[in-house]
Amino acid sequence: MTWISGELQIIQLPGIPIDQHLLYSQYRENENLMNIRKTALILSEMQNDYLHADGAYGRAHIRLPNNRAVIEQLIKVTNAFRENGGKIITVNFSLICDKDNKPLISEELKQDCPFLTRGDFQIGRWGHQLVEELAPADYAINKISESCFHMTHLEWLLRKLGVDTLIFGGLMTNEGLASSLRDAQNRSFKTILLQDGSGSFSIASQEAALRSLSFVTEISTCTDVCGKIQQLTY
Repeated sequence: MTWISGELQIIQLPGIPIDQHLLYSQYRENENLMNIRKTALILSEMQNDYLHADGAYGRAHIRLPNNRAVIEQLIKVTNAFRENGGKIITVNFSLICDKDNKPLISEELKQDCPFLTRGDFQIGRWGHQLVEELAPADYAINKISESCFHMTHLEWLLRKLGVDTLIFGGLMTNEGLASSLRDAQNRSFKTILLQDGSGSFSIASQEAALRSLSFVTEISTCTDVCGKIQQLTY
């Protein structure tokens, strides 16, 4: 007789009874725990140019409604990952420069963000870097479009690291995070979106994005994710 529940398969040998209820209970208790060694925290666009008062968006007086709260929540998760050997990957939006060091900005981005100028989101500069409160990350990926996977080496890195579960936090829930979560699902990664560890530039767009993404990914709080890590560790 074979009893299957989720990924747990038990084969009963003749004459050896199995307490199925006990086994199923133990399985249910463990199925929500994550293997921290196979899990990566993706910090998407948590950069100085977006979040710091002296960054590109700050100079233009464009602020995330709850940017401080998002950072504070993500601090808890980054600390839990560091303490337990998890992998932290920052994915940074980047503007590539031409030979004269002028940023190559698409027409659509120019219309949306006319304040962007030389040096903004430029690789190697302070504004491009992960905010100090969350630094350092273990790995850095530079992207030029919404998705963390499009034209980057993120998938290659994750496969090399043996990662199968991605926890996403960061900015642009309705844009970059939404695209990245769908691309991750298409690549067979398990995904979790941090509800209070992500944000958009309006509360309405954040709420709409969370409703839409509830059909795509598991959504959890930073506290709950930290709790799962602690349960697994102890």
